[in-house]
Amino acid sequence: MSRVSDLLTPHVTDGRLARIESVLEQRTRNFVPIFERVWDPHNISACLRTAEALGLQEVNVVEADTPFKPSKDVVQGSAKWLEITKHKSSTICIRALKERGFTVAAGALTNDAVPLTGLDFSGPMALAFGNEHDGLSREFMEQCDVVFRIPIHGFTQSYNISVSAAISMYHGVLERTRLHGGNGDLTSEQKDELRDRWLIKTVPLAKEILKRNEDT
Repeated sequence: MSRVSDLLTPHVTDGRLARIESVLEQRTRNFVPIFERVWDPHNISACLRTAEALGLQEVNVVEADTPFKPSKDVVQGSAKWLEITKHKSSTICIRALKERGFTVAAGALTNDAVPLTGLDFSGPMALAFGNEHDGLSREFMEQCDVVFRIPIHGFTQSYNISVSAAISMYHGVLERTRLHGGNGDLTSEQKDELRDRWLIKTVPLAKEILKRNEDT
């Protein structure tokens, strides 16, 4: 463990430490959601809360002309455990993920869309969800690798974005677990870095404790 962990763990209960280690074991950086121009604070907050609960560490948000404003009442602190990257355009977002080896899959009801169950989760995967009214932009659709849809068996034409994201992310976690034996894939170094960050957020006056030890 790092010096930060050595200094802060005495200030955390054994139960909380066990919880942190359990979450670290299930965390992934190779399965990420993208939310493009989602304007409703309740929707984006519900999506963030689900992503964190399922063990997804990174979230990508394409703001464009739609500021990212989650609702504190809905997100209930889950955002502070995540790494949220904001992008000015879909092109920038997609390029950054593809450079890291991600397949970028766009959720949309198009004729060429494959079922969610047809996606390959064996490698790094990014699932994208669009604006509540217009869906994903043409810019995004032209640059994604594959389009997917969630089958609908009723008269309703589409799912709410927070429901679509929840269904898709949960399916992805199940598939990753089936293929890899688990969802977690952090390296030891990544776990150490996250542990430090989470301990700082967990321990009251953590920064003061660390500074005091730097000065002695």
